[in-house]
Amino acid sequence: MSKSKKGFFASAFGKKNAPAQIKSSVFRKSDVSKMLSDKSPFGVKESYGAIRTQLNFSRKNEKCPVFAVTSMTPGDGKTVNCINIAISFAKLNKRVLIIDSDMRNPTVHKFFSLSSSNGLSELLAGFATSVNFKTTGVDNLTVLTSGDTPPNPAELLNSEQMDKLLKLVREHFDYVFIDTPPVSLVTDATVLAQKVTGYVIVVRPGHSDIRDLKHGVDSLQALGATISGFVCNDADDNVRHSRRAYYKSYYYKRYGYSYEQYAGASGAVQDTQDDN
Repeated sequence: MSKSKKGFFASAFGKKNAPAQIKSSVFRKSDVSKMLSDKSPFGVKESYGAIRTQLNFSRKNEKCPVFAVTSMTPGDGKTVNCINIAISFAKLNKRVLIIDSDMRNPTVHKFFSLSSSNGLSELLAGFATSVNFKTTGVDNLTVLTSGDTPPNPAELLNSEQMDKLLKLVREHFDYVFIDTPPVSLVTDATVLAQKVTGYVIVVRPGHSDIRDLKHGVDSLQALGATISGFVCNDADDNVRHSRRAYYKSYYYKRYGYSYEQYAGASGAVQDTQDDN
C-alpha cells in the first residue's frame, strides 16, 4: 500500500471519525465447509438450483443482471448464501463475479483464502486505475475483494466510480452478485437501490426481527429498489410452523409474494447462522 493511500484511509480514523463498525460473528475456518460443491448433499444443490431459477425469472431481460445480497442483521447468513448462489450460476458455465461491498466487515475473501487489499475501496477511492479481479479456485467464478476499510463506504458505493465499475462488469460477466452490509445497521446497502437489478434478502427465522425486516424492505422500496426474493436460512421444523409462517403471511399480504418461493434454501443452509 502506498503512503498516500495509507494517509487517505488513516486520516479519518480515530475515535471521532472512524467508520461505523458492524458487530458480527467471527469467521471460522470451518465456515468454508458450508460452501456449495460437488460433494454437497443432493438436497442442498437442488435448493440453490431453485433459487437460481427464481432469480433468472427476475432478471428483467438484462444481459448481465446485478443482484445485491443482503440481510437485516449480522448473523443471518448473507455472505455464504451470496457465495453459494454465485457458485450455483458458475456451475452452468456462466461468467460470475462476486463483489464484496461490505467494506466495514469484509468476509468473502476469507472463504477463498485471498487477501482483501487492493480491491473495491482502492478502486472507488481512485488509488487503483484497473480492476483487480481475483480467481477463486471455482471454475467461472471471480471475486473483487473489499479492499482496505475506508472512512466513507456509503459515499464510495454511491459514487460515479461505482457506476463506471458496474457498467464495466456488466460487459464482461454474465451475472454479478454484491455482498452488502446488513440493511438495518448502515446505509451502504441502500445506496445501490438504483444501481442493481434487485435485492436478495437472507432471513434467518428465529434470529431476524420481523420489525427490522419490514422496515428494511419498506426502506429499500421507498428508494425504488426491486426485491427479487428472500432466502430462508437456518429454518428448522419448529420454525417452519411458527415464525416462518408469520413471515410468509405478512409478506404475501403486503407485497403479493413471500420468501416461500425460496423455501427450498432453508434446508440447504441450515448451518450457516455464524456467517455475516
